[in-house]
Amino acid sequence: MTLPAALIAFPVAVLVAWSVLAAGILDHPNARSSHARPTPRGGGIGVLAGVFAALLVIPVTGPAEGAALAGTVLCGGMAAGLGLLDDLLTLSERLKFAVLTTLGLALSVMAGPVTGLGIALPWIVGLAGSALWVFTVANAVNFMDGSDGLLTATLIPAALALGLLADGGTADASLALAAGLAGFAVWNAPLLRPRGRLFCGDVGSLGIAVIFAGLALHWAATAPAGSVWLAPLLILPLLGDVLLTMAARVRAGRSPFVAHRAHAYQLLIRMGKSHARIAAIWGGLSLACGALALAGAAGGAWVKFAVFAIGVAAFAIIHRVVRKMAMAAGLDVYQ
Repeated sequence: MTLPAALIAFPVAVLVAWSVLAAGILDHPNARSSHARPTPRGGGIGVLAGVFAALLVIPVTGPAEGAALAGTVLCGGMAAGLGLLDDLLTLSERLKFAVLTTLGLALSVMAGPVTGLGIALPWIVGLAGSALWVFTVANAVNFMDGSDGLLTATLIPAALALGLLADGGTADASLALAAGLAGFAVWNAPLLRPRGRLFCGDVGSLGIAVIFAGLALHWAATAPAGSVWLAPLLILPLLGDVLLTMAARVRAGRSPFVAHRAHAYQLLIRMGKSHARIAAIWGGLSLACGALALAGAAGGAWVKFAVFAIGVAAFAIIHRVVRKMAMAAGLDVYQ
């Protein structure tokens, strides 16, 4: 692993995020927001700048890895551009769907696709599944970017675990991503004050998500059989909250595509939990998922699937407990 890559990513992220903070591009609160006053956004640009700078010193071990890293950088940058336009202009949902779907397919070709779940899959099925992975991660991370420190607390352990699972340039890039996120956390995490000073913005959440998805995709496509089950486990606290909340809303007859404040972390905010407490909870869950993935990595395909299933079952229980607590407090857990 190349330590200089991470050492470059952290200070670049700190400085670029500070520049964005000074620029003062404001996120104005609305009915779905968890903040009450206009707050600077776009800090995720710092993470991306840190990762892109680090990639300049990461050695590439072969053409396949070079294509995967180039595709990840290209698609991550384009996703960030989409997010920036959405931050500034508020794009249509159809346009964002089309662009993210296209980026998912392109990245799947360059970084994957994954064609085995423990059993061999046709290439076209693997391509579709890999593109769905990129699309889902991008939207899940974007949806969950609503509480100070939550994304960094969740994605730093995920990127670190991916760095330990992978090797070569993929490992180095994953560690650089963790370092870049840590640099942004200097301004976003509610550590020395109740609230963070800078939000990630769609430019950051979409770009960061696509970069993580691409790195995880390439690792899963080249790692031992069944490794694909460990990739979603790494970010289960984000994916699980989004997918389980959508499922609950569908069962209740609510549209899964209408904006709401029904994610578990949002229910905890509405129950009076601090942003620091929520970041600590999701960070702890992410550490546990990373440890579970590392423990299962040495086993066969069915062992990897088993640890994934254990993680999903445990998080589903936690998610259900939070929703029951919210219902007991008199909250509408679907709106």
